[in-house]
This record gives sequence, C-alpha cells and structure tokens, in this order.
Amino acid sequence: MRVQMYISYWTTFLLSVFVFFGSCGQEHKKDKTSMKNRPIEQLYTNVAPLNYPSMPQYFIEGHQSGCYYEIYVNGILSFKHYENVGLSNHAVPINDVILKSGTQRVTVKLFPLGRIGNKEYKTLEDNTRFRLKIFKRDKATPWEGLDYDIVKEYFAPTTTGKDTGSFKNVGVPMFEETFTFEAEVPYKLTGWSESINLQDMDEDILEQEILNFYQEYDKIIQNQNEKGWVEMIRNKETEYFKSVYYNDSQNEEVKLRIAYHANPFDTELVESIPLDKYEIVFGGDGKVVTLKSTERLGMSAYSFAQNKDRNGKRAKARTSYYLFLHKPKGSNKLEIIR
Repeated sequence: MRVQMYISYWTTFLLSVFVFFGSCGQEHKKDKTSMKNRPIEQLYTNVAPLNYPSMPQYFIEGHQSGCYYEIYVNGILSFKHYENVGLSNHAVPINDVILKSGTQRVTVKLFPLGRIGNKEYKTLEDNTRFRLKIFKRDKATPWEGLDYDIVKEYFAPTTTGKDTGSFKNVGVPMFEETFTFEAEVPYKLTGWSESINLQDMDEDILEQEILNFYQEYDKIIQNQNEKGWVEMIRNKETEYFKSVYYNDSQNEEVKLRIAYHANPFDTELVESIPLDKYEIVFGGDGKVVTLKSTERLGMSAYSFAQNKDRNGKRAKARTSYYLFLHKPKGSNKLEIIR
C-alpha cells in the first residue's frame, strides 16, 4: 500500500460544529421502526438465502504492548488499536475483505505511543511487542467453545527470533511488515479486483473528486435521506452478505446491523462536523482510496454528530467511520466498496 499525504481544511461546505454530549428524551426519537418496507429494511431482507455447504469464517486478532497498531487485510484497514492498554476477546471477522479463495495479504503497522504522562515516545522501543492470530471456524456448524482452527500466527521481529525477545527494529517511527495466508471460501466477490487504479489519476483531480463524494455523502446523512443512502452502499452491503453468510433475515446479527445503520435516519438530531485534516490513503493495489484523519489517531477524517442511546438516555455522540471508495470498471464515478 502506498500512502500519499495531503493536509488541508475542508471549509468549502461544512459548518464548524463542536461535539458535546447532551441528553435528549427518548420520546423525541423519530419513530420509523413501525414503517414496513422502508429502504433499509428492504436492503437486508430482500436477499436470497445463501445455502453454502460449508461457511468458513475467518477472524483476525492482535495483541500488543508498548505500541499502537493497524491491521490491513488485502489493503483494507480491518482493525486498529490506539490505546495504551491491551484487548482481549476482540476477534474481528474479515471475510468481507477476502474476495476469493487463495492467497491473502496482511499488513501490520506499529506506531510509537506518543505522549504518555510526562514522556514523549517518538519511536518504537525495545519493549514493543505485537503478535497476531488468524483463525477460522465453519459457521454452518453449531458453535462450541474453542471450536476453531488456527490458520496463521505472527509476531513482530525480535532479537531472539522468538515472540518473547526484545523488539528488533528499535528507533524507527513506524514499523510495517506484510505476510500472507491461504483462505478457502465458497464465494467469489468482484470487490475492487476489476476497478480502475486511482494512483494513475492526476492527484489534484482525484482529491477533488473524493471531497465531492464526501460532501454528497454528508448531504444524504444530514437530510436523513435513507433511500439515497441505501443506493450508495447497496453494492458494499450485497457483497457483505455474500461473504458473511447471513442466511436468515431475522438473524440477530442482521437486526443489529440494521439498527446500527438505521440510527442516523431515525434520530432526532444529526449535525455536520468539518472534515479533519487528512491524508489520502490508497489500498487494494491502488484501486481503493479513503481519507484518514491526521488529527485523531486511527480515525476516518469524516464524522458527523447524532443522538444515540447511552445508558437508557439519548445523548449526542460523534460518529466516525471510513468510506473506502473505488471506481468500478467502465465507470468514472467514485463509489463505496467497503
């Protein structure tokens, strides 16, 4: 993956709004949940069952100390951790970025901790540790504890060649390494495999097209245009279904996904937030692009405010997620692919 840096303020169309938390009554939440055949419901329920004979689901899980990290699968950011505490039981499903059976690429990026208390960590130190596990289980079979197969294990290079040794690349401001693993899945997704290489475009033209797309996306969110939003993410979600094996539209995972995506269109409050200073990040062999914040560690440059349920109350919260864009073969328009 190549990263190309641009720093700018997005002042062309968004008003400056600062996010705070303030409670609102639950009774003010818009009641669209009783509406039948709303666009977002149709998106997730008008899907033919996927009767694969087996459903291998792949997961990735990282553990670290003395650093922050990002994990990319086939060039797409799949997980990030920017807190100086470890995580447990945080396996992340990655089938939606596995387009077909065969060799898959994983890139690990490690970053120094920055300022912790009175000390500034600008480079990685000898106590940096990182290990990663990729495992799979057949989703077609009933779940049993520890019922999975280890596919790949990795640890950042050490002076001893063992995962308990001192970090080998001391003094660097960022460490990056790529390795591969083999996956076998019962589907084949087009994804970005046939898309245009965006790194071949004029840099200024591409940047403006990206900003225009983000502006249009934010307009849809601010207007709570559910139908328009569904059309923007239809291909992304269709491929998600094919790869994550939702066989039942009443599945609890589906219900949670619907609720998560529906909130911006049901909430009583949505507000714009200016785009962060950003860097343009390419993935998928240059065929996918997104804007990454340089103000908030690991976050997308795009965000908006909405009211969410918090401890039984409605409160304003900042929502930030990545928009991974591509230009499909034969098209000159950016679209959301992940």
